[in-house]
Parts: sequence; C-alpha cells; structure tokens
Amino acid sequence: MNIEVLKMAAKDKDPKELVPEAAQTSDAEMQAFFEEDRDFLRAYIGDDSIGIEPAPPGSGLKTLGIDLEKGKMYVNPDFFTQMRDSKKPYVLFHEFEHFRELRDLLAEKNGDKIWRKHRAKVKASKRYSILDNTWDDTRMNRGVDSRAPALEDAREALYKEDLFPETDFTKLPKHLQFAYTLLRERMVPNEACIVAPDVRAEIDRLRGIKSKSGVPLLEYASRPDIPPSVRIALQDKYLDPVSKRFFDEDVERRQKDQQQQGDQGQGEGQGEDDPKSGKDPEGEQAPDGAGQKPEKGQKGKRKNPEDQFKKEYAEYDEKNPDKALPAEDIDKAVKKYIEAKQKTGTEKTEEEMLQEAYAREAGVSVEDLRTYQNFWSEVENIQNPETNERVIEELRAIFRKIIAERMAPRLRPKLPTTEGEILARPADAVAAIKAGIQEPAVWETVEVHEKLLERFGNFDVTLVGDRSSSMTESDPAGAVKNIEQRKAVALILEALAEFSRELEDVRRDLLYDLHVRTEGWAFGDDSEIGILKPLSETLTEKERVAVYKTLADTPGNATKDFKVLEKIRDSIPEEDWQRIADKKLRKIIIVLSDGNSSDQTATQRVTRALREKGAIVVGVGITKSGDAIRTTYAPDGRVCEKAGQLGVTLGELLKEHLKDL
Repeated sequence: MNIEVLKMAAKDKDPKELVPEAAQTSDAEMQAFFEEDRDFLRAYIGDDSIGIEPAPPGSGLKTLGIDLEKGKMYVNPDFFTQMRDSKKPYVLFHEFEHFRELRDLLAEKNGDKIWRKHRAKVKASKRYSILDNTWDDTRMNRGVDSRAPALEDAREALYKEDLFPETDFTKLPKHLQFAYTLLRERMVPNEACIVAPDVRAEIDRLRGIKSKSGVPLLEYASRPDIPPSVRIALQDKYLDPVSKRFFDEDVERRQKDQQQQGDQGQGEGQGEDDPKSGKDPEGEQAPDGAGQKPEKGQKGKRKNPEDQFKKEYAEYDEKNPDKALPAEDIDKAVKKYIEAKQKTGTEKTEEEMLQEAYAREAGVSVEDLRTYQNFWSEVENIQNPETNERVIEELRAIFRKIIAERMAPRLRPKLPTTEGEILARPADAVAAIKAGIQEPAVWETVEVHEKLLERFGNFDVTLVGDRSSSMTESDPAGAVKNIEQRKAVALILEALAEFSRELEDVRRDLLYDLHVRTEGWAFGDDSEIGILKPLSETLTEKERVAVYKTLADTPGNATKDFKVLEKIRDSIPEEDWQRIADKKLRKIIIVLSDGNSSDQTATQRVTRALREKGAIVVGVGITKSGDAIRTTYAPDGRVCEKAGQLGVTLGELLKEHLKDL
C-alpha cells in the first residue's frame, strides 16, 4: 500500500485541462467527505505540522497525493468508493502512516541517502519489494491501531476479506509464505497461517529473538515509534536473509520441476550438451531461461530468476496495488524536499527525531511537547523556603512512607540461634556437641514482623483552576497568577501520577491496596466551565499539554466556581459516595481562585453539600485579591499571598491530607 506523489500543474496552465471532466470530483463532494469526520481526522493526526486534506480543486488527483514540504496528504474521495464504509478510514490512515514514515525518514540525518539506497533495492527486486511492503505494512497498521483502536474490527475485516482471505499458503513459494505470514498473523492474531514446516520454524525462531531487556525482535522492529531507518536496518539484517534463502530454494525447486517436465518431453538426439536440454556444457543446471533464444537487445543475457514467480507476484499486486508514480517523479519530489530542508538548516538530530516519534505517539505536536517539557523543568525545581527542599522531593518522601507502611510483612530469617526450625550449620553442631556445648547457636528461625495498621482505599484529588481574566495580572513581586497556577497544578498532577506509577510497580507486595486518581476542572464564565483532565490514575502527555494550554487562556468575565462544583458533584457516581461513607475513599477537591465568587451563597451551598457527603473541599485564594475565599470556603479557606508560592502551598496541602492515608 504505497502512496502517490502529487504532481501539481505548472502555474501557467489550468490544472483542469489535464484531466477529463468526467474524472473530476466536485469540490462540494470532496468537502462533504472530509467535513463529516473532520474532528476525528484532527484527533487521529495529533500533530499540527501535518494533515490530511481533500485534493486541491482541479488537481487531477484520482487517488492519493502528498506535498512533503507542506506536510499534507491529499485525498480524492473517489479512491474509497469501492470499499465498505467501515474500511475507508482504516485504509486512509494506513496510507497516511506511509506518508508520515516517508517524511520522517527524509528528516533523519542522511535520510535522503538511506531512502535512495532502499528505493533502489525495492526497484531492483520484486521479491524484496514484497517483503518490504508486507513488513512495513505491519508497522503502518500498528501506528493506526495505536491512534485509532476503535478501528480494530475494520483492520481484521480488511485482511480476512480482501487482502488475505485464505490462510493456507503452502501452495505458494516459501519466500512468499514467509512474508505473508509475518503480516497476516499480526493483523489477525487469532488465526494461524498454514505454511511449510521450515517456514514456521524460521518465524518461530525470529519471534524468539529478544534483546537483553526482554523485548522481542519482531515486536520492536515493527513499532511505529522507532525511526524508519531502524525499521529498514532491522528488516535487512534479520528478515531479508531468511527471505533470500527461501527464494533461492524456491528458484532451485522451480528449475528442477521445469527440468523434470523437460526430460519427460525430450525426444531422441537431445543430449546434455543440447542447448534445449536446460543444462550448460559443464553439466550444471542453468538459470531459468538459459538455452532459450534471447530477446532482442538482450543477447546472451539470462532471464531474471524472479520471472519464474510472475503469476504469484501478479496475484499479490492485484490485491495490493502499487499506486506509486514512476521512480523519476518520486526522485524529483524527494530532491525538492531535501534541497528546501538544507536551505533552511532543518537537518534533525537523532534526539529530535525520537522526540518527534514520541510526540506523535502521545497525540500532541512536537512544539507543544517541548514547551511543556521546558515548563516542567521549572516546576520540578520549586523549593519550599522553610525547608530549602524541592517540593516534589518532599512529596516523594511521603509517598515512600505510605508505600512502606502498606507493604506486606515478610518472613525474615534470623541466625544463628540456640533453637529454631532449621539446622543451618550441621558441621558446627557436631563440633559443638563433641566439645560439650549443649545448646550451640547453629539453628535458623523465622521472625514475623509486627502486623501493620489496617490501611485501604482510594485517594482522589480534584484540582479546579480559575480561568477568569484577572488571572493575567501580577502580584506585587511580579509573579503572573495564571502562570503560577499552571505550575502549581502541574506539580500536583505530576507528583500524584508518579505516586500512582510507583504503587503499580509494588502492587503485588502491598498488604493493603491503594489507588490514587486525579482530575482537573476549570471555571470562569459559562464558556470556561469544563473538565481539563478526566478522573484516572494516569497522566498522559496529551493530558499534560491540554491542561497546560487551557489554563494559559484565561478570558472569563465571571467567577462561577459554584457551577463547576455542581458539575463535579453530579459526576461522582453513587458507588464512590458509598466508598467515601465507608472510609474506603478519600476525596479532596481543591479550588483555586483570585477573586470573589460570582455567587458566594451558591458556592457555600454546594460546598456544604459536598462536605456533608464526605468530600473534603478546600479553597485557596491566590494573592490578597482572593482573600474572600477564607469566608466562602470556611472553615477550609486559605490564602497564598505570594503567587510564586502557590506550588508550595498546594504541596503542603497535599502533604496534610496524605499523612494519615
């Protein structure tokens, strides 16, 4: 499944002249095709630097096309009219992954050289081309699966109904059995293919190869987040030699079959030295086509051994059509892109490429990811002025203590003792008895440490940010309130996400389980009220960036904290309220604000309702302008007079409610 490079018309010509009117799709039809799922497309791509768009009006594009410099893949909806609706998005995204891979490869250091070398190898050998395409499709489809898991059924249907409906490959040449099985068994995991025993043995061997850290070779070599050059290198090192060996066996087998057929039809007078016998004068088997009259202009040149598999290759092409333009057109497109990249000095380092791959997997743009990572490096260094310790380290100390107190007691051996369950030192025992010592210290016993206090449950933290316009103001020390709010929120979310990961690592050793969840909300006027991060034990890169970017925008003309508290109250399921009542869940809601509530009475009413049901609700005023929070959220209203200390304040608040968890 390759992609066609868009060949735009010259500026002095009308592109519509290049394609018959009947072949054109109306602009309205193309726009309708994309408008229907525009949000889904945007969410799938997850990177503002690239995109999928309808083919430009009058471009004459019949299928797919790309513009490497603009980072766009263009689509003519007519390309998908032959497919069932459920398969269309999967095919579209699969092709987009090819485009993404090509762009990534060209962005690598010496990427153009790697691409040209690889392209030449693909053009020179159909056998290698099929191996490359099937294995690369495995990687492309894993990319689609990771970004659109809901399309899994469409993927299986595509491979079971259209591409490889049969699972018995034993009638095919072994090099094709090998390539097809690698792809189909990955795409339809619950169906094993039937192949020759030695092909199965090779696939099993490759599946058994693992790195020192235990990562399987085939799993790593098809990951969508590794650089494309690594995929090619691993393919050439591990898969291609196997494919080539099977190919050589297939060629030899075909030649023997042809020789047997030739021997059966031989008449008298055809000896081994006869040109039509199929053997050369030295008695060795000649390649297929030897002894036949060379074609015009090919005097003395033997046929390509791959010609013996024309039928099988044609069947593959029929189901997996190659949509690429002639190689020279692709070369021109690549050359143009490389020249533009060199002019702008955008040659990328390996670190930059890995970061781009990670950003794509996370569903965010590289720029947003870098911005957040730089921002977090500042947050990590927030210090508590009273202890001169980083707040994050103080929280980590509490996390370690909580985990230690929940660890299951272990049986610890104690030796030597004068009595016990195990004779640990028999030789010493014999010597001691001979020496007249009646109770030698040669035994080992087991101590059970004191049983821990009973601890159990969940701990939820809900952070509520202020998006009112006054948050753009600075305090007397020059600290901007919405910047400091972002730091404080990021500090708590990141700290608790780290705590949750540590719990997951030791969960099997915990005597009393614990789950830590976080969520984020915001308020301002009606349009600013909403969720920033859903309640969960994780904090993804996409969620980190979303919280950071949303809290940076504070346009609200009101302080409707009561409305967001009502939404939070209504979002808590009845089973959670029951767990709170049973002391199996502690839920703390922290509201940040720098001004008076738009309706203090309504805020007090919903706060009281939450507290009566067992939730902990705390209000934190940001600078003296938020002093009204003391009364609005009494008795748990407090003020952080210096915006720059908001992270410390929230850290102390979290420590306070974690200490007896």
